[in-house]
Amino acid sequence: MLSLKLHDDYLAFSQKLKQYVSLFNPSVILDSCLLHPQFFKGNYKIIASFGGDKILEPANNSIELLDKIYSEKCWYFGILGYNLKNEIEKLKSENDKCFGWSDIMFFKPETVITVDFENNLIIYGANAEYHFDKINSTQINDKFDISNRKLIHPEINKSEYISKVNSIKNEIIKGNVYELNLCERFLYQDIELKSPISFYENLVKNSPTPFSAYFAIHNKYVMSASPERFLYKIKNKLISQPIKGTIARDENLEVDIENKNSLKNSVKEMAENVMIVDLVRNDLSKVSVAGSVKVEELFGIYSYSQVHQMVSTISSQLKAKVDLKEIISSTFPMGSMTGTPKIAAMQLIEISENFDREWYSGALGYITPWEDFDFNVLIRTAFYDSYLKKIAYYSGGAITIDSDAKEELKEILVKTEAIKKLIK
Repeated sequence: MLSLKLHDDYLAFSQKLKQYVSLFNPSVILDSCLLHPQFFKGNYKIIASFGGDKILEPANNSIELLDKIYSEKCWYFGILGYNLKNEIEKLKSENDKCFGWSDIMFFKPETVITVDFENNLIIYGANAEYHFDKINSTQINDKFDISNRKLIHPEINKSEYISKVNSIKNEIIKGNVYELNLCERFLYQDIELKSPISFYENLVKNSPTPFSAYFAIHNKYVMSASPERFLYKIKNKLISQPIKGTIARDENLEVDIENKNSLKNSVKEMAENVMIVDLVRNDLSKVSVAGSVKVEELFGIYSYSQVHQMVSTISSQLKAKVDLKEIISSTFPMGSMTGTPKIAAMQLIEISENFDREWYSGALGYITPWEDFDFNVLIRTAFYDSYLKKIAYYSGGAITIDSDAKEELKEILVKTEAIKKLIK
């Protein structure tokens, strides 16, 4: 292990770190982009890991893997796919799969590198000084190339989308759901991405976010500019920070401020947000000390390069002797990506969407030897399979009784703009 204070330029070091880590497979980078919510910014500016031959990718009974990982008290990094819901709630998914990846995938790294917000660097694992020297001598290359791309679904079918929204609103009128997250998929095939790490770095350069992530295992790559945290555990405290409410930024400062205030004062967006806050409160209460669930921030407005977001923060005190399987089973998938009531919303999502979400709207993060963890929400994310030569990305929004289908469609396109620019 190596522990020291970084005195050099952090941004230059982090660029070299990302380039170096990407030379390994498996590897993960979780980067705050020096952004963080007002509440619970997390432990690290950046955390990265690589190496190791222990890759866990169960074909079934995926949820059981979580307690096995937790009991080892080691570093693990990985993904909870959206379809883990099928084990948790006894549901099913029969829509088209783009990749066919497992519902859960974790690996135990040889090396973990962390930098906290005071610039304290720790390298866990063997050959720490060697890796530190190699990072510092790494050359930065941010160029990437995409060749032979073929767009399968170039645009959302507007009339079909409006019909879906109207159908969901009818379900709301019947009282079957109150809010539902409806998503669309954008798929490219016959595509070769020669440098996934450069794609990721350009993505977060254009759209820096506090929960951005790069993930590579074998042929599977995830390049994420996620602004949302799913669940964070530190000691006996749980924190969830759902997003519900989005509006585009504008180059004109006056218009941008007007947009921000419009989001802040939107009755519709606040109604969407509070419904998910109540769902998260209920989820957390299943594994928390009675009376400990509280809303730390309601309707916080956070501004990123592409959009303004409405974010709420809910925390709780975890009960004693609660295992990871129980925590995830009680809270996953995140309500911001399903709707409410959660089970009814997930069932209706399967009918309303004509594709399988796979890893999209799942979570990517880490588990520490001290049984803490931090997971993002896999949105604003591109997924790439180097064997299948496919890239897919997804976008969606909450449908309520007050939703305007044309405005919801506009929001979907705003959320995908940063990725779309890189694939054009």
